Amino acid sequence: MKRKLLFMFALVALVAAQAQDKNDTTIINNANKVTIVTNDSLQKIKVVGTEGNSAYRYENTIQLRDSNYVRRQYESGKGRENWDFDLAVGWSAPTKVPDYMSFAPFKSWEWILGFRYKYRPKNALQTYSVGLWCNWRRYTLSSDYMFMKGVKISGNQSSASNEVSVGSFPKDACGKRSRINIFSLSVPLLFTQRFGQKSDWRFTVGPVVNFNVRGRINTEYTLGDNDYDINTKGIEYRPVTVDFMGFVTYKELSIYCKYSPMSVLKTDMGPQFHSLTFGIFI
Repeated sequence: MKRKLLFMFALVALVAAQAQDKNDTTIINNANKVTIVTNDSLQKIKVVGTEGNSAYRYENTIQLRDSNYVRRQYESGKGRENWDFDLAVGWSAPTKVPDYMSFAPFKSWEWILGFRYKYRPKNALQTYSVGLWCNWRRYTLSSDYMFMKGVKISGNQSSASNEVSVGSFPKDACGKRSRINIFSLSVPLLFTQRFGQKSDWRFTVGPVVNFNVRGRINTEYTLGDNDYDINTKGIEYRPVTVDFMGFVTYKELSIYCKYSPMSVLKTDMGPQFHSLTFGIFI
């Protein structure tokens, strides 16, 4: 009789300790340890052990609001780590431009696509991040000028040259457009400061190292009944440039500014200019 009573008591205790799922509701009685980790878009709940069942485990992740991506993160005793997907579009304004050329307003732009690893020390307001971005930049001249890669003349001799120069379109040409396109693999090294543990505002600053892997000139115009679309390879661009970037963020939307103090073309191999870019970063 005693054995039966002990067995029934153990059975009741075990059933009461287990999670019961009814209508998407989970009930866990007498949990040994409950851990809840919350960020801007996800909440993770972890239960370890119950009374009479130390091996019990329960985990669930809840998305707190709609989002176009899922942020993967985990928290250790030293701090929080996560990976972020980055997308940005900006409009560039070339600066320190030589007097003999000018750029078309709002027709120079850049796209950024990539990811970053982010680390925030425990209970800190600062976050450190490093990543890898694909960066497309386009610098478009005004309709009065065109980029071209020409012939270098030295004394009485001429030779083929990769030097980029600026000239005029053929007379009577219309639909004129000329631009330099640069593609880079960029490494951002960024520091973020949050304005309080529960604040939705933060700002980020840091350098961005660009490894420029492709550069071309694209020129388009119409002359008479003929349309011309000329792509020129082999221009002498700098293999590495460094930009300085900063952005202000509210929740997941950022406004960014990036200054490029180095010309994309090598010295003595084309016109030298800098650029200042403003855009949206998500």
